[in-house]
Amino acid sequence: MNAEQASSNPDRSAFLKPFWTRTVGPPWVVSLLLMALLGGVRYVAVFSPYPAQAIFFLQYAAVWVAPFALLTTNGRYQIGLRERGATTVNMASAVLMGAVYGLIAFGLGMALYRASPENWCVTLRDYLRLIELRGVLPPVAVFGLYAMPAILFAPVADEILFRGLIQTAFTRRWNVYVATVVNCVSYAITYLYFHAIWTDAAGIHVRLVSGGITLALFCGLGLLFTLIRLYTGSLWTAVAAHAGFNLAMVGAAIFVYMR
Repeated sequence: MNAEQASSNPDRSAFLKPFWTRTVGPPWVVSLLLMALLGGVRYVAVFSPYPAQAIFFLQYAAVWVAPFALLTTNGRYQIGLRERGATTVNMASAVLMGAVYGLIAFGLGMALYRASPENWCVTLRDYLRLIELRGVLPPVAVFGLYAMPAILFAPVADEILFRGLIQTAFTRRWNVYVATVVNCVSYAITYLYFHAIWTDAAGIHVRLVSGGITLALFCGLGLLFTLIRLYTGSLWTAVAAHAGFNLAMVGAAIFVYMR
């Protein structure tokens, strides 16, 4: 959308608060800068020698407040925060679809790599410290320990940023297809640290094959969340699908590795 179109269409131009438009630029630039900033913080948190939990929580909290700090009321509506598509049926269906995708992704890792470090399920096991917790807490308690972060922290923050800000900003500037590609690919890239990139005393390493598969899986996951968001009109259904995916992955890992 060019400047003349924006000025003749005040409803569409009233997406970002005027301060951000004047000082930073159009919405798509602001959304990419926010993604780069928070993605950089995420990578620093993962690869630093210090505990990352506090840093992760702070970057999640920053995204939670971003719609209120950056967007107008109309902008929050456009990204789906105020859309009424989050019906009980839509939310339940979204959770189910996210959970099914999670179980497929977990099963694929187990089928391809079994107990190998190339298995992203093993990466998840180590990330959750399930071997350390085995014998200390019962599986149900461990699931309860991780359930709230899996439902709230990453799903809300990621969906606000990727399916909300980036998807809407790029749709406004180009079209929904370009926006979907950008949001899905950028979402996958921000999660390369989960399995594709890893560190040890010798430095930083890359898992080309299994890391490439997880990159594709995250792109597909982002596409699923995007389609749910577009179909229902509500960002909260994408959050529900994301929560379903996380719970399925965590539950499957606990079931397999804590028996």
